Amino acid sequence: MKKKLVGGLKKILVFFLFFIFYFKSGYSSQILDYETEEFINQILQDIIKVNKINKKIKFKINNSNEINAFVDINNIININSGLIIYCSDYVALLSVLAHEVGHIHLNHITHRKETIENIKKYNTLGILSVVAGSTITQNPQLFQGSILASAALSNQYIVFSKDQEMEADLYAIKTLNLLQTNSKSIQTLLETIEQKLLNKGFSKDKQRISTHPYFEDRILLIKNFKDNKENIFNESYNERFNYIKAKFTGYSDNVEVLNELNEPFKTYAESIKIARNGNLKMSLKKLNDIIKKSKNNFLLETKADILFSYGYTEEATKFYKKNLEKYPLNYYAQIRIFENIETNNLSKNDTEIIFQNNKDLLFKFYNNKNILLKYFELAQKLNKKEWLQFLNFFLSINDLEKEVFDIEIKNFKSTKDSDLLKLINIIQNVN
Repeated sequence: MKKKLVGGLKKILVFFLFFIFYFKSGYSSQILDYETEEFINQILQDIIKVNKINKKIKFKINNSNEINAFVDINNIININSGLIIYCSDYVALLSVLAHEVGHIHLNHITHRKETIENIKKYNTLGILSVVAGSTITQNPQLFQGSILASAALSNQYIVFSKDQEMEADLYAIKTLNLLQTNSKSIQTLLETIEQKLLNKGFSKDKQRISTHPYFEDRILLIKNFKDNKENIFNESYNERFNYIKAKFTGYSDNVEVLNELNEPFKTYAESIKIARNGNLKMSLKKLNDIIKKSKNNFLLETKADILFSYGYTEEATKFYKKNLEKYPLNYYAQIRIFENIETNNLSKNDTEIIFQNNKDLLFKFYNNKNILLKYFELAQKLNKKEWLQFLNFFLSINDLEKEVFDIEIKNFKSTKDSDLLKLINIIQNVN
């Protein structure tokens, strides 16, 4: 194997994994993983179809150990990695997603905004820095005592919020019935969350001021709701889910869950964990054994991630390309390949081909500095003066006010390059 980065390291102390892209967001760092996104999109489409929803449901995956999902103020479902790790099958995850879709479909966000405004009017609260409930914050368990001065208004708001949560629970259960599926995993998940909260001191008394119904009430609701006599359990979905869960578990170093995984998922999680601990040879041995027996093409992407993190960029690129052959829309694998193209020895013709063939990355991830810098490098080699001027400008706009951006961007509007103009329009519409 040929190393292009620092060689000779038996242990890697800083283990960067392409599987996780970190950047600042409202609550935590975000995970961008094509395999997981595709799976969640498919589940959401199932939920949307049976509930006859006529709008797209957006989501993002947060790197957080908290077992939680919530809808933010922009109607985007936030899914914590901890939730995926602690769901025992895909139905548990589906039920949580259906609950959050229920909040969106039942228009709970608008109602909460109205309630907050009413509370502010009568109580002169100012800005509510923390609002309890899964539709507003990542940590819905407790109201912060200083938020509401009036106990009467506080209780009124909490009752309203509990009603919403119960509505969303019913929505989720009805969705499961429409999909003709169910599982004891939903009850198990609730019991796991309750136990972890109890371990943190979240007692029954504290549940009284939570926006969520008592756990025992929610479990009773699940048990007593009319269930289909014959439930459909999608084994294909569950296998895909188990590979994703194992991947998240391996990256999280969650020994508790890892030890409970069945094969081959336990070995998969172990291969990632071992790689993170510095034993590349053992990691690849375990991973290769699974790859030989499995048809899951995303195992090749994980292998590429591991090889790349150890500096084997050429070998990693080969496996990223194999994954792209089957999943051409896996932009994250494409980014990894693109970022590591060596331009020094490329002909002008090959450089132009690379420049043209990767513009979808530039349009989709225009805030990714690595992509911008690589395009700047390519534009330099091709002497594309307009692109160089724009990329140089856009790479420096973090320090500029929006007004300055709007003024400066007008200088590029006269370009005859349709792709450059498209990029400018995309950025301008967002900003």
